[in-house]
Amino acid sequence: MSGRRLLLVRHGVTDWNRQGRFQGHLDPPLADDGLAEASLLGARLAADNELRPVRIISSTLARAFETARAIGTPVDIEVEPDARLIEIGQGEWEGRTHDELAKSDADRYAAWRNDAGIRQPPGGEALDEATRRVTDLLADLDEADSAGPVCLVSHGGTLRILARALFGRDVEAPWSFDVDNASLSVCTELGPSEGWRLERWNDTMHLLGSMDTHVDEAEGRPLAL
Repeated sequence: MSGRRLLLVRHGVTDWNRQGRFQGHLDPPLADDGLAEASLLGARLAADNELRPVRIISSTLARAFETARAIGTPVDIEVEPDARLIEIGQGEWEGRTHDELAKSDADRYAAWRNDAGIRQPPGGEALDEATRRVTDLLADLDEADSAGPVCLVSHGGTLRILARALFGRDVEAPWSFDVDNASLSVCTELGPSEGWRLERWNDTMHLLGSMDTHVDEAEGRPLAL
């Protein structure tokens, strides 16, 4: 199963992203700017023979699925929904903002902010469970998927876990890296026993000069997912 290429895409921006509001398993739609971001990415992929996807698999949450459809339209590909790509559940804090939590749940919020790695709010989805669903999806990709790039449209937290699964990093280990809205990351499989090569990460060239980027990250660590 060599030669496969994965395009990892985070959904476009939502109003909740800009408000610093935890999304998790809740389902706010894309903002108008988020749809525009997704359309810009779709046009970029459609025009690039090396990156033009032959298959698009998306989280079932609206913000990701709307992004995936905007990518699928110019390449005439129907999006495949897959709930294994949904965001990591954010437990008790879903729907709440950072400013609100810093006042109403100060101790737990401060502990969460100071923790390293991928951090989970109270009652959030277990990281090993999120890792299991992501690795199950990767295992289902088969030899046929070496025919061209497969685009996986997901969320900031889930894409961090997916990258760790591809590159053999412990999900609990500190590892800070950005995943901006409507960003593109590309990974290529070297061979059955050789693992994956990272070609690019968090590429937002398609947004430069058109859209603001980097609205909810801090030094490579996710804020509200």
